[in-house]
Amino acid sequence: MAEQPRSEIIGADFERLVTEYNKALANGEAGPISAIQCDGTEASSCASEQTFRKLLDAFPAPVYTTDAAGRITFYNEAAVKFSGRQARLGTDRWCVTWRLYWPDGTPLPHDECPMAIALKEDRAVRGTRAVAERLDGTRVSFIPHPTPLRDASGALVGAVNMLLEIDEVALDGVQVLIVSDDIFVAAELDLLIDEAGGVAVAIAATGSEALALLDEHSIDATLVSLPLREGHGPLINALVRQDIPFVLHEGNEEHVIQMLGDALKLRGRRNQEAIL
Repeated sequence: MAEQPRSEIIGADFERLVTEYNKALANGEAGPISAIQCDGTEASSCASEQTFRKLLDAFPAPVYTTDAAGRITFYNEAAVKFSGRQARLGTDRWCVTWRLYWPDGTPLPHDECPMAIALKEDRAVRGTRAVAERLDGTRVSFIPHPTPLRDASGALVGAVNMLLEIDEVALDGVQVLIVSDDIFVAAELDLLIDEAGGVAVAIAATGSEALALLDEHSIDATLVSLPLREGHGPLINALVRQDIPFVLHEGNEEHVIQMLGDALKLRGRRNQEAIL
């Protein structure tokens, strides 16, 4: 069995942790993490808050939280290392980073960043990429995972974000095969691949066409539109045999972008290792 990408594991762990935190908030068993340490006036809620604070503090990727207005209330040591600075709790807003840019280098104002969008529109934001600049001028590309936090009444009380660093070099030039018998779906998948940092090099309407294209092109990853057809079996077997990452498209675009990005990065690293 192929090794699961570390970024995929961390992403899944983050989603589970946030889900549990939101459940505790909805059940009144926890309060939102405050920039001021809990004073213990409500012992049960305080204990739950401290538990999640400790879990976030020990999380292996940069994470931070804000209140509903976007003010930073917490960040872990990994976030300090990632951003190259210590954000001012209760003062800095939207993101722990110093400066932000879109992948093409265009400046990204903090109040327009994915975390700001998540809070202003009260929704999780997935499938985006950004670049953070540190005080020393170095830059790092990352995938944000801003997720709203809601209390028992359903009211927005803050948000939590994970900044998952990505390897631009690993993604560069990675070639993707699209398998879909619907030309409109194929066009949508092409856009998803572009957002994930890949390049769609061919489109196959059937499994047999895809098998032929595997022999004609250097394919690094494959995006297969569901439902699976009868002829897809041999294709999936060939992809597994050739160790080519593939993603099954089920209509969840944000999930596809995130998972495809992981697959592309894994394949890109293997390409670099082959060159070395």
